[in-house]
Amino acid sequence: MITLLRPSLVLAACLALLPLTTRASDQPAWHFAMSLQPTTDGQLFSLFLVRTKGDLVLDTRPLTREMFVKQAQGRATSLANPEGTDLFARADIKACYLPPDSVAMGYSVRDCSVLDDLWRLRYWEFPTHVQGGGQPMTGWAGMPLRPSDRQLGILAGYGLKHPSGMIMGEELFRLLKDMTDPGWVGNYRQG
Repeated sequence: MITLLRPSLVLAACLALLPLTTRASDQPAWHFAMSLQPTTDGQLFSLFLVRTKGDLVLDTRPLTREMFVKQAQGRATSLANPEGTDLFARADIKACYLPPDSVAMGYSVRDCSVLDDLWRLRYWEFPTHVQGGGQPMTGWAGMPLRPSDRQLGILAGYGLKHPSGMIMGEELFRLLKDMTDPGWVGNYRQG
């Protein structure tokens, strides 16, 4: 005698056999992401919303710096932050905290000054001409136009697989936090 099982029971039994990490990674999810590649409008790094499924990137949407900050602070609707959590506060990135009276100020956006240093990860010195004969700003990269191999190894710890790749999700916020630590910066510069 053959017993037929309902399809929903078969599916539930199959899912129960899968490890939890496999099930979670099978669901597409949105993340904030950053690339050290310059943009066509003159920015020295790129910010994105990225939808992934496991290691596969399904969709990317460029973000302006302002929209990234608003969405990461939880002050604008975001696919990558649907709960509206202040991700900077959660990662303890003080340079990006909202002022305590931000509600009274109408959810004013405070810029995230650590973003001003992202170019330093890639460049030896500021890559555009300095007006008025001023001294160029120095970057942290070991080579003129890219990080050294050792520095790429450090960035690989944040998920950057190649110089034109992306750092996304929690790793992006961990990198931004680490960039505020003078010890981390010193170690990176020694690359």
